[in-house]
Amino acid sequence: MTFEASTAWPTASTRIVVLLGWPARHSLSPELHNAAFRADGLDLVYLAVPTPPQAVHDVVAALGAVEAVGANVTVPHKRSVVEACDVLTAEAQLVGAVNTLHWTEDGLIGDNTDARGLGEALTADLSPAPGERWVLFGTGGAARAAAVALGRLAGAVTVVGRRQAAAEEIAELAARTGASDVEVVLTEQGERLSAAVAAARTVLNATPLGMGGEALPAPLMELRPGQVAYDLVYDPAETPFLAAARARGASGHHGLGMLVGQAAVSYERWTGRSAPRATMLAAATAALVARQQPERP
Repeated sequence: MTFEASTAWPTASTRIVVLLGWPARHSLSPELHNAAFRADGLDLVYLAVPTPPQAVHDVVAALGAVEAVGANVTVPHKRSVVEACDVLTAEAQLVGAVNTLHWTEDGLIGDNTDARGLGEALTADLSPAPGERWVLFGTGGAARAAAVALGRLAGAVTVVGRRQAAAEEIAELAARTGASDVEVVLTEQGERLSAAVAAARTVLNATPLGMGGEALPAPLMELRPGQVAYDLVYDPAETPFLAAARARGASGHHGLGMLVGQAAVSYERWTGRSAPRATMLAAATAALVARQQPERP
């Protein structure tokens, strides 16, 4: 599965790894994984495959039939692909969602690398202390991974969502994985939400809001100096959430660190090699910077 760097690539023997999402064309995963495959001399190519929800199981079956090595899974498929897997890792079972597929002799293995990637990024970016207060906005697959990461950091977590039952499920997951305290606040509970934001060091957005220029609920946009806005969205690099935080004197971090962290764990599952993280980060950063440049007329 290796090749010389001077060899034409891809070839008829090149095997594929893909990203399944709807949409998928926005992702930086092809840039960072293909840079890593080239750096390690692996005869693999990574492609984005936009996959509508009604087709995801058919696409997964087709990938197995053509001997794909693996896949990443992003919104909105992280929970729906669970039933397509023959084996779920303990991490995937814990998170309740799959973001990494690996075709093996034992069948299709479903894993989740998001919580590990995010925990690594949060530790590097923020050095959080046990008991530190967090506001976690979201109740989907990304929020489940974030709840696990924050629980493992022994954070005190306030989960914010639109629906009580969904938010309680995320809070329970944070508690089960080590959170020092959990509570639930609904987006419609303006005063409670403002109080939770004021008490937190970090507000973490685990929704897709911001990818299309959307703002978060108003209390989440009102951070102050000393607080941190942490957005799992990485493109655009400056979402309205991050821009509002910085305008008010808070600091901000986008989701590129998590992207690289989870990608590295996926890479190691597919290849059995240590991921070239510096290469992956450099490729992702360069691609993101290029995207932020204004288009030439």
